Amino acid sequence: MGLMDSTTQMKDVTPENVRKFLLTRYSEPITAMQLDLTELPDDFDLLLSGVIDSFGILEMISAIEAEFRIELDLALLDAEDMTKIGPLARYIAENPKPR
Repeated sequence: MGLMDSTTQMKDVTPENVRKFLLTRYSEPITAMQLDLTELPDDFDLLLSGVIDSFGILEMISAIEAEFRIELDLALLDAEDMTKIGPLARYIAENPKPR
């Protein structure tokens, strides 16, 4: 991490970074539910909780791809896990495809 410009530097695709990105992006609806972002359970489901709707899933995937400059192939991810913060973050970190 030298003096490189942070905008050009690729973000490490780690479960922590993906989770942080999602929590930051959806912090308003989550905190509106009186939930603590730092204590959100691993299996918190963005779809079932109403944070995003079915269109929001595609938008969320695009946002992750743009943020981390990767291409997501979610074919191997269990559909139920696609909207759960922990499993999604881990899957993305384990299967990054640079764009």
